[in-house]
Amino acid sequence: MVPTLCLNGCGFYGSPSKNNLCSKCYNDYLKENIKKSNEESFVHESSSTCPSKNPINDFCDVVEAISLIDNENMKKKKNRCKSCNKKVGPLGFECRCGDVFCGMHRYPEEHDCTVNLKEIGRQILDKQNPLCMGDKLEHRI
Repeated sequence: MVPTLCLNGCGFYGSPSKNNLCSKCYNDYLKENIKKSNEESFVHESSSTCPSKNPINDFCDVVEAISLIDNENMKKKKNRCKSCNKKVGPLGFECRCGDVFCGMHRYPEEHDCTVNLKEIGRQILDKQNPLCMGDKLEHRI
């Protein structure tokens, strides 16, 4: 699969999920659609009380797409230890349970982690090293 360039010609690569636009051009495209749909909805509301098309559905789709993009960008990193609520700064230790801990509580034994690390390790080894069995009857026809 060869990556395609952005359709706006900005020089970055576009993705098929974003109509072959790069992330910046896609955000601009969505903002333009919102402005257009807002203008159209005001025109439809003022011209008739019962429009034949429903521009609200298109508007809702655009709003949902923008909210998903904003949620991905706006995820706030936790900066306090889950156990002692101490500020950990930019170098907090993230555990596999999903929480951030200070240097004192970074080990699973210290913060009573519920994740079974031994089982996860066994599953990873099973995936990486499949069972290899030879044929027990070598000379069968």
